[in-house]
Amino acid sequence: MTIFKKFPLLVALTTVFSYQAFSADMPTTELKKHSFGVHIGAGGVEYKGSNSDDDGVIQVYSYYNYAVTQHFSLELGLNIGNDADKWECHEISNDNWNCTTNNNNLLGLAVDDITYSNLVIAIKGTLPLSKRNSLYGKIGAQYYDYDINRRGKTIIHDSDIGLYLAAGWQYQWDMGIGMDVGYEAIDMGDLDTYTLNIGMSYQF
Repeated sequence: MTIFKKFPLLVALTTVFSYQAFSADMPTTELKKHSFGVHIGAGGVEYKGSNSDDDGVIQVYSYYNYAVTQHFSLELGLNIGNDADKWECHEISNDNWNCTTNNNNLLGLAVDDITYSNLVIAIKGTLPLSKRNSLYGKIGAQYYDYDINRRGKTIIHDSDIGLYLAAGWQYQWDMGIGMDVGYEAIDMGDLDTYTLNIGMSYQF
């Protein structure tokens, strides 16, 4: 992932974490230490800087947060992703269509399948906007493992540790249920993903 794609996220994270450094005297509510959540994301994928509008991924991220302070928490998460199928549809006759998947040239490598998983450890900071609304930023590391396949055969495999970045907006109801919308970037060495996400959480 190029530094230009990471830069907006880094700015957002810096804003959130810098604000927290000066917010120690703000009024606080009862601290709920635990929360679980899940979000679904969709976006783009690059391999060694490849860039195509047709290359997309869908992923599911589940996580646990432990609140250290009112606005800082530690996060442990598991992300699982796969390439998004591309469909080609042709009209056979009036209102009669034939649709098939066409994933034969992902990443410009003539591959048809991408799978990956990430074990994430991150720090999360929040910037309150009102009683229930806040902005959030996450920065951390993740252990990644991915396969790039062609016709059921793995042609590229890699696993290592990379950077994890996320930023967005969240809304928390008094009952503990929350929702969030955000942007996430995962650096997996030669393979990078960047997704828009929507999710739900429960805090207690």
